[in-house]
Amino acid sequence: MGIFGYNMKPGKGVDKNEPKKKGFFLFFDVLIHKFTKFLGANCLYTMTSIIWIALLYFFGGIVLSGTGIVERIADAISAVESGISADEIQGSVMITLQIAFAVSVFALWGSGPASAAYAYINRCFTRGEHTWVMSDGVDKFKENFKQGMFVVIADAVVIVFGINAAHFYWMFYVSTHSFIWMFLTYVTVLVLIIYTLMHPYIYQIMVTFECKIGALYKNALIITLAKLPGTLFTLAAGVAVLALCFTFLNPIAAALFIAVFGLCITRYPGEFYAARVIERSILKDMKEKQPKIEYIGEEEEE
Repeated sequence: MGIFGYNMKPGKGVDKNEPKKKGFFLFFDVLIHKFTKFLGANCLYTMTSIIWIALLYFFGGIVLSGTGIVERIADAISAVESGISADEIQGSVMITLQIAFAVSVFALWGSGPASAAYAYINRCFTRGEHTWVMSDGVDKFKENFKQGMFVVIADAVVIVFGINAAHFYWMFYVSTHSFIWMFLTYVTVLVLIIYTLMHPYIYQIMVTFECKIGALYKNALIITLAKLPGTLFTLAAGVAVLALCFTFLNPIAAALFIAVFGLCITRYPGEFYAARVIERSILKDMKEKQPKIEYIGEEEEE
């Protein structure tokens, strides 16, 4: 049961004089030393998100059917691979894209209350704080259930309107070649990218502070824009891993690999960076602004 945090054997401890690692060195140090616990957290996170992943899979089929992407990809493959008709491979292309869509949204956006629990566990790993993967994860799942469900429902709405809007504007641009439709397409895509970048901060703020939904999204957006280069880098790393998995592995193998191992690169870098930003910027600033307490008679006691 050590993989879920129930290993009671004491470790060798940390030398109090050892300098604290920072940046990439801290990231890899945490990832290496907590690797087995990461695997347990990844499996638990995936199992508690299976309903959302299944909904994304079926919803992805509906979205893809209306865009014509499957047909175009099948035609391109058919043109390269002689002897294979586009109709014969449309089914396999659709399944691959549905799985890739579901796993990508799950890995980059999250799954509501389960993501809150996963964010808390990752935050504890990042700060070097003690945590039980199973029991603490269940507690944070319950504590953040309402806000987590709101976020995942908002994600579903954004997916519906965002993808359809981008496809709608692009088709009008293709038919009219009007600049306004191209502009609206790019704006919609940019909004979806910014919304994707916000998610690590949404869940880290959720498990760190008590705030209403409006403040949750507002603060996540502000921090995302303020820390855009680093946040964009962590997203690019996750997207690259997803692309490589679905390029070189069959869709089922890719999904299983990401669920167990890949989240360490697709999800944890964003959680790590968000937790560090909040710890170094917001929490540090809050501590510095707290008034110092002076006790009566303190000056005389010297």
